[in-house]
Amino acid sequence: MARYPSALLILSENFMIKPDAPRFIPKDIDPTGEQIAIQRSKSKVVIIEANAGAAKTTTLALRIGEAIARGLDPEQILALTFTPEARDVLKRRLVDIGIPHATVARLRVATFEQFSIQSLEKIELRKVPSIAHIKDLKFYVDAALQNVSDNYTGKLEFLVTDTSTLALSQFFHAQLELKATMRLQSDVEGRTDDDISDALGAPFSTCLAIMEYERIRLGRDNDVLFRGQFDATYDLACMLDADASVLPLLPRYRLILCDELHDLNEASFHLLRHLIDPQYSYFIGAGDSDQVIHSRLGASEAFMRSRFGAQYPALVTAYPLTFSFRHGPHLAYAVAAFKNKPVDSLLTLRTELHQRHYDDAERISCADQVVKSVLQWQQSGHALNGCTILMREPHQSIAIENALMHAGLPYRTLEMPRYLEREEILFLRGMIAIALNNFAATDKGKRGAVFDAVATFAEISFAGDEDAGQLRQAVIDEPVALNWLFSGRVDQRGARDVANKVRTVIDRLQTATSSQPADHVLGELRQHLTGLLEFVNGEAPHKADPTLARALNELEQQVTTMTDYLERNVMAVAAEPLLHALRNNLLTLLSYLDQLAAGDVKQRMANVVTYMRKLAPETRADVVLRHICALIRIEDLAKRLYVHPHAARVVTKSIAGFIGAAEQLQLNLRQFSEWLAAADKAGLVRKDRQCVQLDCVRNAKGKQFGHVILPYLEQGEFPFDRADPKEEDNLFYVAVTRAISALTLISPKKAALRSVFIERMNISGTRARAESAVDRNANQGRAAARTEFKASGADWALARTQGAHWDVTRKVFYLKDGQDPAPFARWIGRQRD
Repeated sequence: MARYPSALLILSENFMIKPDAPRFIPKDIDPTGEQIAIQRSKSKVVIIEANAGAAKTTTLALRIGEAIARGLDPEQILALTFTPEARDVLKRRLVDIGIPHATVARLRVATFEQFSIQSLEKIELRKVPSIAHIKDLKFYVDAALQNVSDNYTGKLEFLVTDTSTLALSQFFHAQLELKATMRLQSDVEGRTDDDISDALGAPFSTCLAIMEYERIRLGRDNDVLFRGQFDATYDLACMLDADASVLPLLPRYRLILCDELHDLNEASFHLLRHLIDPQYSYFIGAGDSDQVIHSRLGASEAFMRSRFGAQYPALVTAYPLTFSFRHGPHLAYAVAAFKNKPVDSLLTLRTELHQRHYDDAERISCADQVVKSVLQWQQSGHALNGCTILMREPHQSIAIENALMHAGLPYRTLEMPRYLEREEILFLRGMIAIALNNFAATDKGKRGAVFDAVATFAEISFAGDEDAGQLRQAVIDEPVALNWLFSGRVDQRGARDVANKVRTVIDRLQTATSSQPADHVLGELRQHLTGLLEFVNGEAPHKADPTLARALNELEQQVTTMTDYLERNVMAVAAEPLLHALRNNLLTLLSYLDQLAAGDVKQRMANVVTYMRKLAPETRADVVLRHICALIRIEDLAKRLYVHPHAARVVTKSIAGFIGAAEQLQLNLRQFSEWLAAADKAGLVRKDRQCVQLDCVRNAKGKQFGHVILPYLEQGEFPFDRADPKEEDNLFYVAVTRAISALTLISPKKAALRSVFIERMNISGTRARAESAVDRNANQGRAAARTEFKASGADWALARTQGAHWDVTRKVFYLKDGQDPAPFARWIGRQRD
């Protein structure tokens, strides 16, 4: 099948343009040979393997411009991205290179999720509610967990029913993994629990909860009730997989493009497979396989390297984009050495590569080097906003944030929260506020977050008829309400109270046995057992607390068993041995309840506050915080709260960093509390104020910064010793390639402790070649800007015959470099007027 209508060949002959020459001439840029090859490619499936900063989006825009210049209607073009930001950048780039706004508006440029939502509306003939925030999905998660609990009571060893903010976040992250990888589509009918867990790659209880949630979400007869994050892409991919007859209900596109192809996952790939018709459409995707950093969500270099080739054999052509337009040759060649691939730059920019060193294993020393690097950047006349500190993990920012505050350097975090606003730190701050009874000093805007953190780490459960939102608002409006929360929730000794009831019965029996006949004591025991059952029934409304519920359930079960045993044997067994056996049963029950109460996190929280309220005023805050963490067994608590072990490790490191900051300040508890309040106020910087920026490397993909500072480049930290080595390579690659003018690498003084990544960059070995490349680029110079003008009516044909060139995309005439402008002066002058 011909790629374009035959009429276009006639048009090209009339305009005397070679059929394989680019028809679209972009505005203000001079495309490289690599870009021109992609722009005019006739391959059915094009995969662009681009380096970081190599103008992937601009190249896709050039391909769109070429298609339009060759006569393709904009409505026949579909461009897909993974984020709204990438979508908007592509639209801007189309306008930047000279495609009119009106033409861009006719193109279908959308995110995968946006395209899927709109497509499903046409297929389902209705709008399904979209729910963006996970807190608004809590009701459905609660229902799913309750259904699983009802169906599997006593059959599951571990069934989590927690729906705190943290638990919800982890639930939906696990669900996103299963949907992005399409593992949730696995056939689990008739398979064992272990087989289901292996197939889905998640604990069996989590699998059950997610599958039950999906049953609720999809409704009866696939009458979908709602869709959350990524649900539309997943649902459309599943629908097309299951029923090919649905595909004709979607528009057909002649040209399909995809940006950031390295973020492609299984669900998105399934969707693309159905949209790409090799007999009709052309596909072009651009990505950098070295930027695959979301493998847990299904991203893989295999899509670019092999999956398209396997899906469309003999149709795929790969093109490179070698030249970076973000940074100069010095960084380009260092990156080439690190990744062992061709990387170059056509810029005359000397991207500075600096190295600084800190005392081995001293975070404060590293933070000091960060501050010195920022100050040097500022003193060189650069704006603070152009300086960004990128870290491997959030906990690394604690010493850096404190050092910036101490130096009086304003800063803001981008996507990650400031360390004082992270959940684990807010929890400790909440405990300090409870102990000091000074929660009113906490900024009102943070009180709700403190409430959430205390509720999460104290593992507080709310009964079904309780309004947690109302309790949260009470804490925001009335600071003393946090102490009420502690008294009513954290400090409740439910399991201990149950144990005390049993202990009282045992004590009374012991007293009675020494003064009364055994048969009389048995009569009293009947009454005590009845009283214990009445106590259980009276406490039933409080079973929302899982520890209390276990204690009450065990008490009810054992008392019922003992009562039945007593009734059956009272006439057949002598009173004294019968009483002895029952008393032993009560002692066994008491031992269990005591162990349950001792392991209760709420009891440990109560112990923490009791300890803090007895403290001498001059006790240092770091000493107090260490003792708190020991009392609540913070490491065990983090492992229980966070599904992924790495997340738990990051939390414990964050807390260790917070304690380290307190130790450096040498303040007592109250002084430290006052310092925290002052630090909160210092962090409230105006949006228009010049500030240093901080973020994690994972959040930086797709962005660029004037000066990038990478701290803590030591073995075990970056690369992280428990992470996938390939993904660590890619993370570092993403980090260094965000820099435009300068990159600073901060590592230990001892060479043996430094990250191996630095040596692999071969900075000194590539410097001479980079200097030569800068000179080369300067000698080549820039292409002269073309002269444009407009002419209409009879003037159009006259301008054409006099040798003006027509830009079919922007509907303007232009003169090439060196072309005499005199014959066109009247039109050019009119244009300038």
